[in-house]
Amino acid sequence: MKIIGINNPEEKIKELNRKKIIISIFISIVFIILLVMVCIYIGNKPFRDFMDKYVLMKNVVENNVTSIELKESESYSIYAYDKYISVLNQNTLVGYNSSGKQEYELEVEITNPIVDTNNRFLLIAEKEKQRIYLISGNNIVWKKDLEGNISRVSVNKNGYVSVILTGTTHKSVIQVLDASGNTLFKTYLANSIAMDSDISYDNKYLSFAEISTNGTMVQSMIKTISIQKTQEKNASESISDSIIYTVTSPNNSTVLNLKYQDNNKLICMYDNSITSIQEGKEEELINLEQAGQKIVFADMELSNFAFRILEKNVLLSTESSVELVNTTSKKTNIYTVDSVIKEVYAYDDCIALNLGSEVHFIGTNGWLQKKYNSSHEVRKIVMNSNFAGVIYRDRIEIIEL
Repeated sequence: MKIIGINNPEEKIKELNRKKIIISIFISIVFIILLVMVCIYIGNKPFRDFMDKYVLMKNVVENNVTSIELKESESYSIYAYDKYISVLNQNTLVGYNSSGKQEYELEVEITNPIVDTNNRFLLIAEKEKQRIYLISGNNIVWKKDLEGNISRVSVNKNGYVSVILTGTTHKSVIQVLDASGNTLFKTYLANSIAMDSDISYDNKYLSFAEISTNGTMVQSMIKTISIQKTQEKNASESISDSIIYTVTSPNNSTVLNLKYQDNNKLICMYDNSITSIQEGKEEELINLEQAGQKIVFADMELSNFAFRILEKNVLLSTESSVELVNTTSKKTNIYTVDSVIKEVYAYDDCIALNLGSEVHFIGTNGWLQKKYNSSHEVRKIVMNSNFAGVIYRDRIEIIEL
């Protein structure tokens, strides 16, 4: 009988240790290579451009994407929200998905639209008239004719709506409606003009900006109202007791836009700065009149950021820098492009930079997401959280983000 020998246990342990050491060395080498490539990617623009184009495949070329055909002879209003690109023409709103397939067709009697979008909602109204629609997904949630002329609209991510009305016995009226279209209350401004309004993410607060034109000076104020307190009041009672914060703006500043962001931060855009307001305290985030700087664009229509774009001449070319400021941490991310930016569009966590025949889609982290190249001038861009529509006279090209 043949006896099979048993290996030495110590040799087995040594063999296992050698394998572990080899695997550890391999993983370490791969990690170091990746780390070096990331460092080069961050610090070397030509290498970054090469990687974006040939490795990460961030470049997208015209006519190599899904498109929606348009008739050149027609006039269209085009929007993006939820998972749709919507085209309004002759009182018909048609919605398309990211594959360019028609998903719905709705009758919307609007000829001169003003629009706001948020999350799954599209709010569309007839400018300086009475009709307004709230659309969610592929359905009309409600439509109404309001008392007064609609001058500005806003919808939060839960479908709560605020509308600024003119043409009544008051200078401005702000009407607040819930997601079902029920009017919660109206705020009447007898001596001031409402510039903008927005409702907090939790549906608890309405903030509005008003400008008083009494006297020789123009004074801007931002007021925040408790929606619950206002609903509990009788119609005859003054709304002043429901105001929980009032911020008086500097005399040389005019309010342009308001937007609620995370944690009930209210972001305010003036003609000379962008500020954050929390619990009635205002803090400057971005200066828009900085000496020696050419600031060409600024906005705060993002989820948790605001930005400005600076333009400067470098040798024989123009360089544009997008400075993105986190409205919570105040940290700044920068994206630079060697070109003049013609238009800017912002939504959620993405910014589209229209350079004419090229579009850069960048994230709030300051990194390129997609670069779109075209042989024609881009007319307009619309975006939702998932994809963008690049608009020409005869088509919309869909870019996955």
